[in-house]
Amino acid sequence: MKLRRGLDLPRRHFLSEWGRCHVTQKDREDFMAEFRTMTNIGYHPNVVALLGACQREDVLYVALEFLPNGDLRSFLRKARLQSESDEDALSSGQLVAFALDVAKGMNHLATSGVIHRDLAARNILLGRGLVAKVGDFGLSRGEDVYIQTSTRRVPTRWLAVESINLRIYTTKSDVWSFGILLWEIATLGGTPYADIPTKSLSTQLLSGYRMAKPSNCSEEIYSLMLRCWEEQSDRRPSFKELISILTQMDDNKIEHTYMEVNRCHYENFSVIRPERDDN
Repeated sequence: MKLRRGLDLPRRHFLSEWGRCHVTQKDREDFMAEFRTMTNIGYHPNVVALLGACQREDVLYVALEFLPNGDLRSFLRKARLQSESDEDALSSGQLVAFALDVAKGMNHLATSGVIHRDLAARNILLGRGLVAKVGDFGLSRGEDVYIQTSTRRVPTRWLAVESINLRIYTTKSDVWSFGILLWEIATLGGTPYADIPTKSLSTQLLSGYRMAKPSNCSEEIYSLMLRCWEEQSDRRPSFKELISILTQMDDNKIEHTYMEVNRCHYENFSVIRPERDDN
């Protein structure tokens, strides 16, 4: 696949090209499935916009909204290097805004009957004004409940317990993943369960293990994470409820610091392990 930056006034966009030499029939089916999902979702300011798609000879093209600030995980990790005195240094309010934007985008998916299945900071893209938008619908399904029967690998560290053990995916399993993403935001891109081998995660989670509270985040934020990580999916909040809670935090961001942006917290607490980033 090739990505080309283009200018399609009044919008800038990426043109994704699937060439004739390396595309299998399965690639084409996956491409069309993702295209149909994005078409069914429709426009929302917190979802990456589909501008169009076409086929010319044996080449498939899709034009997507161009988002100049890249993915959220990379953005957060770069922010670790910033001095607190930098003009563009991240604030607690901005971190809450990221979470709120994602919750709004995911609520739109949920009301459209779409399960994302791969919600993580690496799949959130940042537009102008650092507006966060949900992207990468390669694993998404337009169903209320999806039971995976294929052997396609899904990154384990963001999965709910029922998804790891039973391969069952629902909007509430996306809520679990949102809790992991909220932890990524609070830790400026830390690797979830950095000290636990992937093959041990299932046993640990079923025994009740949950990630500890990041030292820089408030009890309110950590409580929200824990609610997203309830073993019983019906006890997890809906995205609509998450929007309500995060909106209140966003309204109170002047008076309250929900996620302290302090460099020493990240050096001493949240570990980045690239070898475990996407598995």
